[in-house]
Amino acid sequence: MKTPESSTSDVAHFVCAERVDVSTDLALYEDPWKIRKKLTGSDLSPLSRLLLPAGCLQTHVFPQMDKKMLRQVKSEEGMPVVGKDVATGRKHQFVFRCWKSTGSYVLNGGWTKEFVEEKRLKVGDEIEMVWVMSSRMFHFKVLHRAAA
Repeated sequence: MKTPESSTSDVAHFVCAERVDVSTDLALYEDPWKIRKKLTGSDLSPLSRLLLPAGCLQTHVFPQMDKKMLRQVKSEEGMPVVGKDVATGRKHQFVFRCWKSTGSYVLNGGWTKEFVEEKRLKVGDEIEMVWVMSSRMFHFKVLHRAAA
């Protein structure tokens, strides 16, 4: 009877395993925070609107929405949505809409009062957000604060 040390099939198996190209990078999950925005003066103005990057919306938000939701976002009235601050758990009421004149997408209807003032956001601060279809809300967090 052969011992494990003398088994050629065990040695061959070990050698093959060494040659397999395997990543040793640890990846627990994909980063869900796909929408990032460095805040501008317009985003923080009393007009209470956050201009959203259209490319990110078309890639990460609109494919999750049904036709009815998309029509509502593109309508004059927009679509009421909730924005959740993940740091505090507080929920804020916004309106998600397309501005026909520019084709831009915005969150308004309480953006400044509900979120900007509470978080004391400044020009240059960077936020992240993700649309979660199961809860039908945007989740927000502050990624970086601008240097004072």
